[in-house]
Amino acid sequence: MLTGILLLVAFLIVVAAIVRGQSPIIMLLLLAIVWALLAGIGINDIQAKILQGGGVAYASAVIIIVFGAWFAQVLIQTGIAESVIRSAVELTGDRPIVTAMTINLVTALLFTSMYGVGAAIAIGVIALPIMLSQGIPPRVAAPVFTMGVGAGAFVNLVQFGTFEKLFPGIKYEAPWLTYFFIGMVVYILIAWLMIWINLRKLGVRHAASADTAAPVPRKRTPYFTYLVPVFPVFMIMVFKWQIIPTFILSIVLALALTARGRSFQGTLNLFNKTFYDAFPDIATIAALWTICGMIIVAGQMPQIAGALRPIFDPILPHTAFQAAVFFAVLGGIGSIYRGPLVVVGTGAALLAIILSNNEIPVPYLYALWLGPTVMQGSCDPTNSWTLWTIGYTKVLHGQFLKTALPFGCLMVVVTSAICYYMFG
Repeated sequence: MLTGILLLVAFLIVVAAIVRGQSPIIMLLLLAIVWALLAGIGINDIQAKILQGGGVAYASAVIIIVFGAWFAQVLIQTGIAESVIRSAVELTGDRPIVTAMTINLVTALLFTSMYGVGAAIAIGVIALPIMLSQGIPPRVAAPVFTMGVGAGAFVNLVQFGTFEKLFPGIKYEAPWLTYFFIGMVVYILIAWLMIWINLRKLGVRHAASADTAAPVPRKRTPYFTYLVPVFPVFMIMVFKWQIIPTFILSIVLALALTARGRSFQGTLNLFNKTFYDAFPDIATIAALWTICGMIIVAGQMPQIAGALRPIFDPILPHTAFQAAVFFAVLGGIGSIYRGPLVVVGTGAALLAIILSNNEIPVPYLYALWLGPTVMQGSCDPTNSWTLWTIGYTKVLHGQFLKTALPFGCLMVVVTSAICYYMFG
């Protein structure tokens, strides 16, 4: 029990340090080592099983992230992503509410396959100035965009592919895929509710104060290229392709459909350039996955799991209903500022304990945890693309949270209830 208490204290110290702004990468690496030392694990096992074994345990997840970021760069540099957004916004006219809803929806569709902070920034510098130019306040425009990214993450191939290793046995197919799409629709509708309340009911519509400028528009790509962003999802749903071959085919398709006016060598050069440009996008998340592999392996070591289980057992869920209530109540707040329910973070320790109990079906657990994961990626001010969005629109963190957090928490509650109704 004493060892378990010490491990819990170390865990809480790391959570507090991350909330206060310390690097999650450094703090989680320290946690894996400190846990092992406190549990009495020998140096040889620490370096061989936890640091080495855990460090490479999720290498395949990092590779999938690379391909997702590569595809995102292709959509950006061929002009497909920009063309989709500008064409959609043109249909809305000078109607701020409709513009905001349209940008939220289009961003969600784009991010069913796009991935990475670079992709988010490239779309953000187009979408945000459009909203601000129509008088949408920055504190509303910012969550309109980030919630769109989050809604797409429910179906996002890269996110699913990376979490396959954390949640063994999950499938990108019915009936779970049906729930992913329902979650996406729910978050879009809740984002629209946020837009409606803030721009219509509360009367906060006024001129934007952020000094931003969109890049000079490029020539539009043909309308048939607008299907390319959802092509990877189609290939996996219909033809059951694997994720990496799907992204390779989608990249080739995007380049081929936009090749007019570009030489064959120019297309090959763009193929290479987009691959290299993808790496800065995924540096931080790749490091987090590597370190979280160490945390999960450490948490599964019998010395650590045995010491933590008596402490966490009374708190963590043991049935499908308890799990739904647990995530509905704590999933929102517990995910902000990289709290203890962020899977790629300190939540990796909780995941290891819940999985070791072998009481809750893994696909159901993933479906429930998806809501808090999506919320962290769209409402947490420490998330990379959310932090960029807040800085770009010059919104205070408190203002952003006041606008976004209640609706993010509502999404978690609704999706938890739907998940229990469908699978509980």
